[in-house]
Amino acid sequence: MLVSDLRVIRWDFRMDDEKLENILKIEDDEINSKLSRNGIEKRVILRTCNRLELYYDVDVNVNMDDFQNAEFIRGEDAIRHILRVSAGLESMSVGENEILRQIKEALDIAMKRGRSNKFLSMIFTRAIKLGKEIREKTAISHGKVSIPSIMVEQMAMRGFVNGKKIGVIGTGKMAATIVKYLIKEPKAEITIFGRNDEAGMELAQLFGVSFRRNLDMNDIINQCDGIVTATSSKTPLIMRNVLENIKKRMLFIDISNPKNVEDYFTNDLIELINLEVANNIMNENRKRKESDIVVAENMIDTEMLKIYSKIAESEIEEYISTIYGRGREVLINEIDKCISAINNGHSMEASLEAMGNSIINKILAPQTLVLKRMVREKKTETIREFLNSSRNLIPDDSSHDHEDQIENQSQQDQNHRLFQTL
Repeated sequence: MLVSDLRVIRWDFRMDDEKLENILKIEDDEINSKLSRNGIEKRVILRTCNRLELYYDVDVNVNMDDFQNAEFIRGEDAIRHILRVSAGLESMSVGENEILRQIKEALDIAMKRGRSNKFLSMIFTRAIKLGKEIREKTAISHGKVSIPSIMVEQMAMRGFVNGKKIGVIGTGKMAATIVKYLIKEPKAEITIFGRNDEAGMELAQLFGVSFRRNLDMNDIINQCDGIVTATSSKTPLIMRNVLENIKKRMLFIDISNPKNVEDYFTNDLIELINLEVANNIMNENRKRKESDIVVAENMIDTEMLKIYSKIAESEIEEYISTIYGRGREVLINEIDKCISAINNGHSMEASLEAMGNSIINKILAPQTLVLKRMVREKKTETIREFLNSSRNLIPDDSSHDHEDQIENQSQQDQNHRLFQTL
């Protein structure tokens, strides 16, 4: 694999809200169909409430109509990007922890469905490991860093938790995270609302709260002082005309993308905090953690070097394997030719000499051509480094250090084993 092999097609919260909403409405089946149609079979799909990223490692001409408004990243930038995402540097709230779980789940799904490969698994595994290390060695994840925890904090600051009736609309992972933070607040009466009986009852039992199979918004509004929406609904659940007619003080928290609550209403009794409003809170959070961000970025730089080294090591191993495989093919073919020549009356010495010359030419020709091309391209320093290293491998016991001798012995052993198999 080459470093430039990693590619990313991505959309996130930085783009136009309406365009992002339309992208996030696309189901995974359709995304997978588009990727396969474009010749991308090995891929990892990372999806969050405000992000959709498609990772792959093949050089194909992507049909831009299938991925409109996307940002395309490749090579070093793509590898650095997944490391930054894992570190929480690319999140709305810097240092949030939820993204680590989401990245791991994305990789797990790809592996279970046979859509990952050695290269993608290596990159994602190292990204997850680095994300954990950054959180251990910095304070980047200290305090309220996830969107749910920040939203619950905003509810408490406005007096909408203690002793209040809180309705959480949704039974998915984001709703569960909201409830997890809400139950830490004293005297909050929490009810989960949704259509999925099984998921709703499971969450209610897990957190010791109530569940009602109900999505009648007027009824829910009448029952609650504050409402949190956290669903994957593709259309708003609470419309503007409903909000305009509310006659009591209420707080709405909308952490869904697409939006579950229509905004731009004129009712002074109610307040709405959605992801747009939360963005200002996230920016303040980022400013407080500037020193931790610097440390995290330095750790990413270090990890980039390690990844380059790992990829280079894999490339060299693959190249050496190819050389030995080619050498074995050449040797077998030339031995057959030599035996045939001897059987046809040619002298053994002449046949062996011809075989030796042919083997040398066929095995060394590719490397010779590469060196000549490098000379033409004036890659002087690279050539000098190669020549200096190569001279040390010339069989001269007085000039070899211990490490070279071990390497040469290993190569001789491989050659010996190769001859034994013929």
